[in-house]
Amino acid sequence: MRVQFLVDSSQRSFGAMFQKSLKEDLLVFLYPTPAPRTFHTFFCPPLRMIALGEQGEALFDQVIQPARLVRLPACKIVLECDPKTEFSSYVESILSVAHGFKFPQSAAWEASSGVDALLFALFAQAMADLRRVRSANPDGVSREVLRKRFNLWERGRFASSAGFIMDFPDLYNLPEMALEVSRDLIQVESPYLDELLAAAIGNMPWRNVFPGICVRCGCAARWKSALSAPPETAPEIAWRYQRPENAVPLCRACTMTLGYLTKPVLRIDLAWGLWGKRFEALWSWHKALAWGNLTQWDKLAYPLWPQEYGGESWESGSGALEHATPRLPNGVARTAQHDEIFWRALSEKGVRKRTLTAAHLQALVAPIPEPLHP
Repeated sequence: MRVQFLVDSSQRSFGAMFQKSLKEDLLVFLYPTPAPRTFHTFFCPPLRMIALGEQGEALFDQVIQPARLVRLPACKIVLECDPKTEFSSYVESILSVAHGFKFPQSAAWEASSGVDALLFALFAQAMADLRRVRSANPDGVSREVLRKRFNLWERGRFASSAGFIMDFPDLYNLPEMALEVSRDLIQVESPYLDELLAAAIGNMPWRNVFPGICVRCGCAARWKSALSAPPETAPEIAWRYQRPENAVPLCRACTMTLGYLTKPVLRIDLAWGLWGKRFEALWSWHKALAWGNLTQWDKLAYPLWPQEYGGESWESGSGALEHATPRLPNGVARTAQHDEIFWRALSEKGVRKRTLTAAHLQALVAPIPEPLHP
């Protein structure tokens, strides 16, 4: 494990921001005097946050999801680490460093200090979201209006903004309109609130960003869905069918030649062969939904599908928050069986076998670890 001591304002202000995961890192925020503190996890991965007392006792110990504000009790030492990391063996060493360290006072956010520019920006963004909701719903928030006017990921962002505003009704002098719209929005969206918050990340637009190159011939193509939602599925749930794991890029000619739109089995074979373990995880969720035995799960930690449907990494089909951003199938876990099924589906109506090694296809499946969206 790598222990990092954050002892000045610039270090503490960034902390775990813009990291995908803390992995084996243990961040130690040191302060010269005990004081109540407010931390945020905006732009941070899920992390475990611990406030230590003078003798190393845990005054606060919780796993915090992204985009949260956390009020900590009076303390001099705050630890941040991966939710699965065990830190107790390092406490004695951390205390010895903290008790002998000399530095000027400079905190991340103290309860008595003014709100940082980032917090003001977050309030401004939340207010802008609520103004859009109010503009579309002048006579009161309606779910039908929200469904017609906004995408699922936008509604998820609106719900997050409303929750953010509702967390500070008395702390700041907020406009009554903002509080009213926030209350109404949360009430209207409450039946699907967890799904909307999941969609805020998992349903981000990607079709106009991903390269449109046909996997069969290399011509200009569109990404076409493989699975369809069961009848009467609420749109707040059906957004997962819009995920890239449920799509294959095909040009118009190859779509017609293969009969892609009229052959459900062929569609599944192509998506399964291209997306490997990630399509298998989506397929597990689809079957559970279709058969009516889908159980409840923590959609904030696993917005795509339950933990048991996928592996531990993006490549193996994990539906965890850190793997929810849409990305191409580069490096996804695929077996020889996936290749065989994929080739058999592509070769219907005849196609030369060199297609499987063509540059346009290899660009999709070659291991490229960086996600398309940061």
